[in-house]
Amino acid sequence: MLYFFVKSWARILLPFFFNGLKVINKKNIPKEGAVIFAPNHQGAFMDAVIVGSLTDKPVSFLTRSDIFKKAAMPFLNALNMRPIYRIRDGYDTISKNEEVFKGCFEMLAENKKRLLIFPEGNHDSNFYLRPLQKGTSRIAFGAREFIDKNLKLYIVPVGVNYFSHRHPAKMILNFGKALDVDDFMPAYEENNLNGYQKLKDAVENGMKEVLILPEKTEDYELRKSFVFQQSHETLTFDELKEVAKGKIGEIRKPQRNAFTRFLVYFFSLLNFPIYLGLKKVLSIMKDKAFYISMKFYVGCVLTFFWWIILYTIGALTLGWKFGLLLICASLLFLFARKTLIGYSN
Repeated sequence: MLYFFVKSWARILLPFFFNGLKVINKKNIPKEGAVIFAPNHQGAFMDAVIVGSLTDKPVSFLTRSDIFKKAAMPFLNALNMRPIYRIRDGYDTISKNEEVFKGCFEMLAENKKRLLIFPEGNHDSNFYLRPLQKGTSRIAFGAREFIDKNLKLYIVPVGVNYFSHRHPAKMILNFGKALDVDDFMPAYEENNLNGYQKLKDAVENGMKEVLILPEKTEDYELRKSFVFQQSHETLTFDELKEVAKGKIGEIRKPQRNAFTRFLVYFFSLLNFPIYLGLKKVLSIMKDKAFYISMKFYVGCVLTFFWWIILYTIGALTLGWKFGLLLICASLLFLFARKTLIGYSN
């Protein structure tokens, strides 16, 4: 119940968070069979929110174990999150992964939920793809041996392409061609390590195809600034991919004139408690990779409670219709402010 509420709430607010939200190649997600999503990981839990919210079936997420405190366990379980234990969590915890993996296998066998795994293993704010871990391959082969042989098992590479982690900007979610795990079983059965490597390489190649800027180069920072500038937000994924491969041109910095600044301030008035709360929370953020996640999470929570307050004020003064009108006005102001900032950053 909580999962579907959060998913629905995220779907409502995501278009107001990004200055253009594009989902492409959704047709690559198999309609039949068990599916493991394999996205890049540059936006902390925001990446999981985006993939989980913008796909149809429920998605279960493998999440680092250190956030699974006793007080948070019921909430995280309700959101379909499962802990994954790492060496840094202590050697004695690694054995717990076997139980977690078995739960994943059973879930995939039921074919009611999809599984999301971050093959990079941890998050980082850089846009390029970092070396993959073998965890995705291990789980995929383990699941293939566990579930019914008549049920297909696929890995779908996913590219989460942000234009900016800090400002309202375009975001492209791209689903790559599904990999049939059965195609890699002969190599795995002959030699487990060889099978792991072949599947890992295939996932890596698939992920590079769905990322605009998949590799770190000597001129990475300059190239990133050129490719992901605001003037390129109208380009398609394929066009951006070509831009990323070409020569670095002029980087234009949009200017926000006095009138635009006035409009931004004006459209901030109705929702000022949300922005004040966000500013306070984000000012203490140290990990850049968490910035976009906390901005969205805190924004969603504050917006929810602010709308309750707005509706209550409106209903108690001029009736329930006025309360709904205030919420609609809040939505309009959110969209207008986001659009103005997005086109002037």
